[in-house]
Amino acid sequence: MGDLTETEFYNRLAEAFDVMTDWKSRLAFEMPFIEQVLMQHNARSVLDCACGTGGHAIALAQRGYHVAGSDISTAMIARARQNAAREGVSIPFAGVGFQDLSRTFRERFDAVLCLGNSLLHVLTDDAALESLVNMRACLRDGGALILHNLNYDKRWRDKPRWFAVNSGESHGRETLIWRFADYGDKLITFNIALFTKSAEGAWSVDVQSTPQRPYQRSEIEDLLTRAGFRGLEFYGSLKGEAFDVAGSGDLVIVAVA
Repeated sequence: MGDLTETEFYNRLAEAFDVMTDWKSRLAFEMPFIEQVLMQHNARSVLDCACGTGGHAIALAQRGYHVAGSDISTAMIARARQNAAREGVSIPFAGVGFQDLSRTFRERFDAVLCLGNSLLHVLTDDAALESLVNMRACLRDGGALILHNLNYDKRWRDKPRWFAVNSGESHGRETLIWRFADYGDKLITFNIALFTKSAEGAWSVDVQSTPQRPYQRSEIEDLLTRAGFRGLEFYGSLKGEAFDVAGSGDLVIVAVA
């Protein structure tokens, strides 16, 4: 099977996404820094523009923020709506990509989140610039963007291939999810192997792949500046640690509209 588009990839992954994401641990690690940034920018309204199944959006809504969410995968959005209803919060979700944000959301938010290494699915500079321009258009003057990618200055040098295995249940079946990467000349192929166990005890596997563009710090900084952002601050994780180009696992940028 050839590479899937971002939309196809995440539509197929939606049912298992909450298995591969330890939301309790992830939110406990990330939310203090996210809320610190929101407080620093007097942010009470937030657009999570790569919301997946809604974990961050739901957590913010439960803390009293006015939240909207979007994702290019309509299957992810369907799961986000189900999760929000289960948690008793009302969040408007839209199944749109980055380049349609300003046409979809007429409100100007205090903050926009783009988390989970999501911008990497935008494969060209022109499309990435248009995406960031749309994020800025959704912000009020002085509003903040929190952009979270992996640190590809380090990752492109080290080229790690295999990543942690997650396990759980999806639709009553034991499920294992293994992520791995293949490195080309300019792009990365991101792969997920989804193992499921049948009622009879037999395992099957489905491998899905999609391309990613490994933007490095200087490239992201240039694109954000061209999109009209200012006051860029760089961090090495969503815990707010200092960014070390040679050692940090993540690249987190806070930028002001």
